[in-house]
Amino acid sequence: MRYKVRTERKLSDILDNKNAKEEFLNKKYMMHKYWGKKPAKELRKIIKEYSKEGDLLLDPFSGYGSFASEAVLENRNVISNDLNPVSNFITECLLEENVDVDKLQSYYEIVLKKCQKIRKKLYEYNSEWEIISTLRDRKGYIKKIKLNKKNKKENKEINVNSREMVTLYEQERKIKISEWYPDIEMIENSRISVKKNTKITDFFNITSLKAHANLYSEIQKLPNSSEKKLLLLAFSSNLANCSKLVPPIKSRGEMSPGAWMTGFYIGSEYIENNVYHYFENRVKKIISGKKEFLNQYYNLFPKGKYKITNMDAKKLEFKDNTFDLVFTDFPYGDTVPYFEQSILWNAWLKYNVDYKNEIVISNSKMRNKTKEKFKEDIGKAIKEIHRVLKLGKKFIFTYHSLSGFEWLSITNALQLAGFEIIDCELLQQKTFTPRQLNRNKTIKGDLIVVCRKIKNKNLKKVENENGIYLKILNKIFEDKNKVYETNDIFVKFLKELFKTNIYLTNLNIISLLLENTQLTVNGWRKK
Repeated sequence: MRYKVRTERKLSDILDNKNAKEEFLNKKYMMHKYWGKKPAKELRKIIKEYSKEGDLLLDPFSGYGSFASEAVLENRNVISNDLNPVSNFITECLLEENVDVDKLQSYYEIVLKKCQKIRKKLYEYNSEWEIISTLRDRKGYIKKIKLNKKNKKENKEINVNSREMVTLYEQERKIKISEWYPDIEMIENSRISVKKNTKITDFFNITSLKAHANLYSEIQKLPNSSEKKLLLLAFSSNLANCSKLVPPIKSRGEMSPGAWMTGFYIGSEYIENNVYHYFENRVKKIISGKKEFLNQYYNLFPKGKYKITNMDAKKLEFKDNTFDLVFTDFPYGDTVPYFEQSILWNAWLKYNVDYKNEIVISNSKMRNKTKEKFKEDIGKAIKEIHRVLKLGKKFIFTYHSLSGFEWLSITNALQLAGFEIIDCELLQQKTFTPRQLNRNKTIKGDLIVVCRKIKNKNLKKVENENGIYLKILNKIFEDKNKVYETNDIFVKFLKELFKTNIYLTNLNIISLLLENTQLTVNGWRKK
């Protein structure tokens, strides 16, 4: 039976943020460290609400491929597109149905066996113990070691004195690397802590670099297959975990590792993890994720078909009025330079990256990716989405930004292209970055916006934009004693802004709040 589309339901009735927190991601979405994964349960709800079985769907900025995965499982045909090659590689691994899990396990064991000699040389400690992680200072000197007793669940930590520190350092300097590894320069960008002439190898100690090169070499010797690709997926996801980019969380203990989120900042101390040990953990997650996907895939009938493409979203190679639903997670403007962040993965996987056509705001002087360029590019992408979407059908997107400029760039482009903005809600995250937890002036989640394709309309321009913003703000703060979180204000503000149907040029919601309201420990309130 086909699902009946209920176009009049509110987005707030469709989404269930409470359950989204409890069931944020399935195991299949824990297979790689790529950013921006969305709750599977909420994606399924959107797909079922705004399309029917057999429909053709598009995600022009697919990222991890989560939307495509849920679309296939809900018997929708889908095209998953991204200009970032590693994104398409992850999506391919996620959606691949012809996987022999036993063969994957066998290949994994073969690789580890062939790496055993190098592993022993790099990480063995007093014959009975293996080094699991080391606490190092910025220069690479080891200050503390975490050990695991071979074949036993017994761990211990050892402090390293100054003499041992120098000895270990000198031993590491004698390590030679004969295998291939990428030694390319990164894009200089102070925003993500990449200095001029920085190379990928600068983020790995010789031990870690040797282990990665050895591991990669042995994986490449395997027969070409979907199982080999999954091991390469595990390898790529392992890279940052075993680099200089893992900070210690001192509040939990000196050897408690943090997580690499964004940027390439190396702290005064960092934790370098055992490459082979953490590769084992990544493979276990891959196997678990693939089992979950395959179990879902082969127990559902009928199922949708998919295609993965590598197009520039500003120039989609599809005919007009092709798709029944378009969903995407837009590039996050000035928040995450995805292609620059992905360089560790793309370089090791030997992918060529089209940096020129990425839609982004980047601090890198080399790239000329300014705010105005973002406005122009996002406008072209939205125009293309409007062109390939059928008349009257929905375009739904998620976005996370406090930038009024970015929001105006998107909303003005939507209306100029011929979209009617009909609803928006907040989809809250399961986990938050330290920046989000420690600041009230951040959005804790993504805004989901629902648009409908209509015929082009003429937008009105106004002279007193600030007067419109103040009018909206006063409506939100009608109750002078009530305190609002940033999340609530953004959703309410944008909902009212969408109703105006006008072309706006300047907006900074945080500045507007700071000028007209008071920020307290619990949130914002009227002065």
